[in-house]
Amino acid sequence: ENVKYLKGKTFTNNVVADPDIMSAVKGATLLIFVTPHQFLKFDALQTAELGPDCKAISLIKGIEFEEGGPRLISGIIKDSMGGMDTSVLMGANVANEVAADEFCESTVGFATEGAGAVWQKLFDCPTFRVGKIKDVAGGELCGAVKK
Repeated sequence: ENVKYLKGKTFTNNVVADPDIMSAVKGATLLIFVTPHQFLKFDALQTAELGPDCKAISLIKGIEFEEGGPRLISGIIKDSMGGMDTSVLMGANVANEVAADEFCESTVGFATEGAGAVWQKLFDCPTFRVGKIKDVAGGELCGAVKK
């Protein structure tokens, strides 16, 4: 249970908290980034023992502003993870609505068809409908503007 932000909403039994990032991602084939962008840290992940052809998806809404100009979070993840196939999941959803199992919609922005299909299959369910589009930047920018 996230007592600070989603009090009363419990996690399913298959969700396990692991404070050791290396242990948590060992052998992973899918990584989901959902932390606020100012807290993204990649030092440990760059040496993690990930599964073959590991893919990432960002649910982070926002744009990072650097000296060279604005930067998409998905680009930061992709570059920090050695060019990992990185998609985005964006929609006009609020966490408490999703947690309450209210009807919500989102879109996966992907670069490769295989990644788009995997992420859509993973997230899509009767109360959380997921479409897909072959456009990571466009999907992410729509999510950032919504924020």
